[in-house]
Amino acid sequence: MAVDGISRDNLRDRVTEELRKGKPWQPDILLVKGHSGPVVVKDYHHRPFLYRAFVGLFSIWHENRMYRKLAGIPGIPQCYGKLDRHAIVLEYIPGRNASKLSVGQVTPDFFVRLQKIVDQVHARGIVLCDLRNRKNVMVTDRLEPYIIDLCTAFQRGSRWNLPKNFLFDLFYQDDLLGVAKLKKKVAPELLSPEEAGKLSEGLFLQREAMAVRDFCVRWLKKLVK
Repeated sequence: MAVDGISRDNLRDRVTEELRKGKPWQPDILLVKGHSGPVVVKDYHHRPFLYRAFVGLFSIWHENRMYRKLAGIPGIPQCYGKLDRHAIVLEYIPGRNASKLSVGQVTPDFFVRLQKIVDQVHARGIVLCDLRNRKNVMVTDRLEPYIIDLCTAFQRGSRWNLPKNFLFDLFYQDDLLGVAKLKKKVAPELLSPEEAGKLSEGLFLQREAMAVRDFCVRWLKKLVK
């Protein structure tokens, strides 16, 4: 299968920059020359077999699905589709991630736009789950926000799926805390008293959820050694 002139056979010849070298439990993030211009390829192909065959395969399928469901929202990169079972091709957003911002480098309008993206995602019944990680927010040269990396996003469950809907409500609030956390870091004067209060209180089960995540990461690292 070829996407924008890129196939598994010619992928390495078309790589112009390795944006991130994947660890045994992470994909390679590659800047690749497509027919229409630069694109990003997220690739698990060179990961250890167990991780590639289970976690990587599911992650590519799931992230492709989330991008399709959020297609058309300004601030969500376009997904061009799966290169194969182990790689996905995405729109390239030139800029830097929000972890590299310092105080005073963005305007209030930046957060208006970021909140609008989050609200539109939520309106489609999806939560992002990892917006507290500032590396998941890209900032263009025009100071426009983009949200990247949808591998942890998930959709609200059916009416009777109470466990999934409980998690949805939990991470709905967590997404909002992610925006507030970024405000506190780079534009603290924009932080409302309500946002400041929620940040200081934290979120119910947040520590427990992070402890489970960290345990899973440690387990995966041992698995792929």
